[in-house]
Amino acid sequence: MTDGLTVDEALRALAALEAAWKDDDEALSALAAGSVGEQPLPALVAAYGEHAMDTLMALAFGLRSTMSDEELAEISDAVSSNIGARMSALLTQSLKAWGTLAAPDDLSVTKIIAHTVIDAMRAVTEDPNKTEVLPLLATFRTYALSDS
Repeated sequence: MTDGLTVDEALRALAALEAAWKDDDEALSALAAGSVGEQPLPALVAAYGEHAMDTLMALAFGLRSTMSDEELAEISDAVSSNIGARMSALLTQSLKAWGTLAAPDDLSVTKIIAHTVIDAMRAVTEDPNKTEVLPLLATFRTYALSDS
């Protein structure tokens, strides 16, 4: 997985996003309890949000693994000059700071971060109002598993 997240971390974050969307406090509590050495859940969900937004922005701007250095530089310039991309980066930076400061078992903060991440993911889809959340999360889960 990219952005410093392991596959297990991505899957845990996606499970938290789904639990928050379904308002499943029991599942969120279990995910927040975690295991020794796991990131606190609010920080993990925010970090995953940054990863998801980076992925979606790259796709929106047409980034492909086969691009030349010149093409990559052009894409980088296009992203840097795009207000939406800059606002997305600012949002994820803010969520990460908040997630890092939140208590590991603060389900209210985790839910707010999760809903913000979901809304941000939906905002960059073709038709945000018609984008179903659970299939969107399933797509990201498949992507995480294919990275392993």
